[in-house]
Amino acid sequence: MPASPAQLPFREAIDFYRGKLKLPSAGWTDIWQQQHSQAFVIAGASHDALVEDFYNAVRKAQEEGTGYEAFRKDFDTITAKHGWAHTGTPGWRSKIIYDTNITQAYNAGRYQQMQAVKHLRPYWEYRHTPGEHPRLTHLAWDGLILPADDPWWSTHFPQNGWGCKCRVNSLSRVEASRKWDAAGKAGPDQAPEIEWEEKTVGKNGSQPRTVRVPKGIDPGFAYNPGQAWLEPHTVPPLTGYQAVLAERGAAPLPMRLPAPKPTPVPGSALLPASTAPERAVSDFLDVFGATMAQGAVFEDATGAAVAITKALFDDGGKGFGWMAGAGMVENINLLAMTLIEPDEVWWHWERDTGEAGRWRLKRRYLRAFQVEGEEQTGVVAFEWGRTGWRGKRATMAAGTEAEREALVNKYRIGRLVHSTAGD
Repeated sequence: MPASPAQLPFREAIDFYRGKLKLPSAGWTDIWQQQHSQAFVIAGASHDALVEDFYNAVRKAQEEGTGYEAFRKDFDTITAKHGWAHTGTPGWRSKIIYDTNITQAYNAGRYQQMQAVKHLRPYWEYRHTPGEHPRLTHLAWDGLILPADDPWWSTHFPQNGWGCKCRVNSLSRVEASRKWDAAGKAGPDQAPEIEWEEKTVGKNGSQPRTVRVPKGIDPGFAYNPGQAWLEPHTVPPLTGYQAVLAERGAAPLPMRLPAPKPTPVPGSALLPASTAPERAVSDFLDVFGATMAQGAVFEDATGAAVAITKALFDDGGKGFGWMAGAGMVENINLLAMTLIEPDEVWWHWERDTGEAGRWRLKRRYLRAFQVEGEEQTGVVAFEWGRTGWRGKRATMAAGTEAEREALVNKYRIGRLVHSTAGD
C-alpha cells in the first residue's frame, strides 16, 4: 500500500518535530493548542524516559516513513518496557498518538512551504478529505478559497479535530481565477463567520477547564500549527518550561557571568543617521535573503526558526518612521550581526499588559562590539517585543572588566539558552 502524504518525510515537517521540547504530563489539557507546536507530550506519560521513547518512536516513523504498523509495534514495546497503564485500547491509543503527531508535523511543514511561495501563490483553498464519517462542518468548507493572510486560517488551518485529514492547497492567481469562473464567482470567498461555543474539557485529567472553541472544531485544535511554530512569541508558557530548558543548554544566571569579549567591527558598519529607514530595513532583509515583498525563515543559534520580514520593523502597521529616532537606522547592521552570531541568547516569558493578557516569548540576542575609531565599547540587544523587533546599542568608555560586566547584565533577562563563552 502506498504511503499517505503525511507519512512521507520532508525537511520542514522534520524540522517542526525535531525542535520540540519533550515534556512529561498528567493529562491532555496540561498544555494547550499552540503549545503543542513547541512541545511533545503524551497525555499521562509522566516520566522523562517514557516520553523520550515515544518521541523517538514517532521521529523514526516520520523520518523513515515506516507507517503506523511499525509504530504500533514500537508502542507495544515501549508500554511493556515501562509498564505504562494508558487509557483506551492499545490500538486506539497508538493510532491517536501516531496520527496527531505525524499529521500536525505535515501541516506545519506545509504551512511553512506555502508561506515561502505566498507571493506566487497568494490564495489558499480548504480541501475536505472524505472519510467514513465526514464532519459536515468541514465538508461545508471544502473548496473555500481565501487570501493566504486571511485571519480565518489562524483558527481553521488543519488539523481541526481528532483524526481530521483536511488539507489546504495554495493557488496562483490564475488557478484561483479559473475556479472562481467555474463556480460563477467574481473573486475570493468571504471567510465564514466564526461562531464560538464553550465546552468543558479534561474532566478526567489534571487540569479541567472551560474553553471557547469555534463550532466545527474540536477543543484544542483551534490554532494554526505552522504559525505557532514559526511565531513562538505568541505561545503561552509551557508547563514545566523552566525545568526542561536544560535540554537546550539553558541555565539560570550564575552569580558571576563574565561579559563577552567585544567583536571588532569597522566604522563603515554603522550607517549614516540620514539613511532612510526603508533603505535600512531593505539592507537588513537582504542579509537574510528576504526582500520587502518576500520574507525568509532564519534558524537562530538555538535552532529556533525566526520569520524575517519587513513586519519586524513595522510598528503596529505604522511604518518605519519610528526607527530614525531610536538609533535603529545607524545600528541596523550590528543588529543583523547580533541575530546571526550572538554572544548570548536569553528567553523570557512576559504577559502583555492589555486586556487579552497574551503571553509572549521574548527572545533577546546580545553581542558586544568595539567599533573601529571609537574608544567606547558597547553591547547590542535585539529582541522581539509587543509591537515587533526592537534593538538597542548601549556604549560605555573603556573601563574595568567589572564595569563592562555590569553593562551587559542590564540586558540579561530570563534564562540563558545560548552562550559563546568557552568557545
